[in-house]
Formats: sequence, structure tokens, C-alpha cells
Amino acid sequence: MKIIFDVKTLQHELRNRGKVALVPTMGNLHDGHLSLVRQGKECADTVVCTIFVNQSQFDEEADFVSYPRTLEDDLKKLERSKTDIAFVPSAELMYPNEQNFFIEVPGYISKYLEGEFRGPFFSMVATIVMKFFFLIKPDIALFGKKDYQQAFMIKKLCAQFSTGIVIVLGETIRDFDGLALSSRNAHLNSSVRPKANLMYEILIDIRHRILQSKESERFDLNFLNQLERNGESRLNSRGWQCDYVSIINKEVLLQPNYPKKEWKELIILAAARLSNVRLIDNIEIINSNNSL
Repeated sequence: MKIIFDVKTLQHELRNRGKVALVPTMGNLHDGHLSLVRQGKECADTVVCTIFVNQSQFDEEADFVSYPRTLEDDLKKLERSKTDIAFVPSAELMYPNEQNFFIEVPGYISKYLEGEFRGPFFSMVATIVMKFFFLIKPDIALFGKKDYQQAFMIKKLCAQFSTGIVIVLGETIRDFDGLALSSRNAHLNSSVRPKANLMYEILIDIRHRILQSKESERFDLNFLNQLERNGESRLNSRGWQCDYVSIINKEVLLQPNYPKKEWKELIILAAARLSNVRLIDNIEIINSNNSL
């Protein structure tokens, strides 16, 4: 595996490398990231994994400072996963001057669900992802389904800017009890970790109720809204602080107009804090193709 820190070496190394797949990360890698690397190996000749903690997408300075930096361990994991190139740029390389230009993400994405709670997050992610696209020029880019709204935004970004990049989604990788793997999980102490799979259990239960009721007369928007409220109430009653449980059409990121016709396109998304650690998760009613 080549470990590269500068653009000139990166672009020289990418010559004659065939089809290139990009896996962007902020490091502190877990099996979710590594599964994307393995998926990239199946559909491209060369896999590039980036490790860059992007300060601009953090809403609070303290979160940026406390984000785990585990570069040595990350590089060992990438080596074992047969990554071809690890690109580890500095902040000075990615932001050589004060950044005054940002990609503006439309409000139906940037002010909805995650956007309501995370400030300019989507604009900052769109901007740094596009920078990596310009530098690496991948044929394919891989993102995890756990951050579904982010993946949806990047799909739209690529279409609007005619990048020609194929966005491939990897399945959410889960711990033994169903908790979605996340770098944030390291902040869960031993007293709350056993409770952390409740969100997944609630998502599974809502999915089951939708599949049970999709043919019934009562299956309408009011029924789905009640499922959302019940899910939020269950989390709050068990010591969580729930931001949302939302059932939407995953193709348009909006509430369904006709639930009976759209049930196959539904996805259930949730976000909540447990002991001040914010967790997100989702589950599709029908698992979709991995490409967006």
C-alpha cells in the first residue's frame, strides 16, 4: 500500500491505474469503513482511501478536538484490507487559503432531519467531498448507508455537477447486538453501551409494523406519523434525547404522498442522544440496490 501526503505524488501514482474507487473517511476506522474498501476492490482496479478530519463540518470545536486520531492503527487496517493508496492530506493542503466559496445544498436536504440539528454540515461535507473528487478523479465513490441523508446529498451533487462518478452504497455494518458501527460508539461508556441497541430495535419494530399493515385500510400518513411518535416516545422514556424518528420516501427524501403505493420506497431514519453521544441509524423497508 502506498501512503501519500501530497497531491503531486498522488496524481503521479494514479496514472495508468485503471478504474479508481474512492473511500473518503475521517479516520478512526472500523469494519464499516473496511467493508467499503473491500467492496471497492470488487468493482475497481485501484482503491484510494482518504483520511482527513475535516474541521469545517464539525458544529462544535470541542467535537473536532475530541475526534479520535488513530492514524497508525488506521493505516495497518487499510494495509490488511489490501487498500492500494492511503491519501493523508494536511489541513493546509485541503484548505491552502481561507475558504470563501462553499457548495450551497438546497434546503430540502440541508434544513431537514440532520440539517435541522447540525448547522452547515451538508454544505461543508459537499465542499470537501468535491475537493477530493477534483484531486482524485475517481470513477466510483463509496459511502455507507448509515449516513443515508449524506449519501443522498452526494448523489444529487454528482448529478448536478455532471461528475460521471458512480456512487455505491455499502450496507450498514453492525455490532453483535445490532448497534450500527460508528466512530462515536467509542464515547459510549460501559454503563450505557448495553442500552445503545434500542434505536435499532425500534427501527426493526417499525419496519415490522409497516410490513404487517401495508395492505390495511388504516395504512396512511397518519398511521406512519403515529409510528414515528411512538418511536420517539420509546427512546425518550428510556433515557435518550430523541431528535427525530422519521419515515420518508428514500428516493426523494420527503414524506410519502401515497403510503400504500410508496411503501417499498420507505426508509425509517432516527437520531438521538444517549448519555450525550449522538447516534444515527436507519433501515429500509425493502433493501435497495447499492448504487445510487
